[in-house]
Amino acid sequence: MKSRFLIAVICLGICVSRGIAMAQPSVRVTGKFYIVGMGTAPDLITVRAQKAIARADVVLAEEGSDADWAGLMQGKEIWRWPHAFRRYYGADPKLFKDPAQRAQAEAMDKTRHELIGRIKSAVEGGKVVACLEGGDPMMYGLTLFLEMLPPDLPSEIVPGVGAFQSASAAVKWSPTFGYDTSAVILTMGDWPGRVDTNDRLMATGSTMVFYTMGINYPALFSQLGRHYPADTPVAVVSDAGDLQKEKVIRSTVGRFLQEVDYRDLPRERHMLFVGKFLKVGQARKDFLMPRSASSEAHK
Repeated sequence: MKSRFLIAVICLGICVSRGIAMAQPSVRVTGKFYIVGMGTAPDLITVRAQKAIARADVVLAEEGSDADWAGLMQGKEIWRWPHAFRRYYGADPKLFKDPAQRAQAEAMDKTRHELIGRIKSAVEGGKVVACLEGGDPMMYGLTLFLEMLPPDLPSEIVPGVGAFQSASAAVKWSPTFGYDTSAVILTMGDWPGRVDTNDRLMATGSTMVFYTMGINYPALFSQLGRHYPADTPVAVVSDAGDLQKEKVIRSTVGRFLQEVDYRDLPRERHMLFVGKFLKVGQARKDFLMPRSASSEAHK
């Protein structure tokens, strides 16, 4: 009797242990690809960004862009992409008639696909890859990685403190208040073939913020002069967010070219603000009265 009871207990134990083993799914190591906004200064890196980098096995950055992040990259495998990584993106190299252009387009297309292949293989192999980008990657940053990677590949964008936010903080008045306008237009210099030219955008009289990137200042202020009164205030912010280097230069649409040494501004490290908010602050033409009362006041 005892031997039968012992056999039954052993059999029950085996069945239970097998059931537990079958109930537990195998642990799968899942990699992930991050695009991480690094802010405009070392002390503007967010907590979420630091956590993403700490998780990373591989860190990806533009050539020559990561001096301020060296401490966060220690012990990581480091990959880099060239400054011209976005050039010819979306073009079919075969359509270029010029042999030199075709060769450049083919070379850059090959570089992109090779890097995308490495990212895909690393993530599918369980590694975490973090692509570090200054400022906020969603504002003129490099997000084409996600356009080229499979859509079901685990990924996340970590937003950063961008140049627009940092430069707005530097001038200390909010661009979203334009006295008799509501919009803030974020743009850049005109580019051949693009339909939303600055002349068209300026016609609204809205606040304008320019990501300058080598902008032609004489041509730009010639356009501004056709749409904005000469006394419209402007501000240039260099090295926004960096408390040691940040600089704000104020002028007007009519005096800027004479007052500001624009040729000496850091080429890719300054922004231009144009708008009434720099003079009137948060004051509104309608005084922010209830809409019915505002309509009566302006009859």
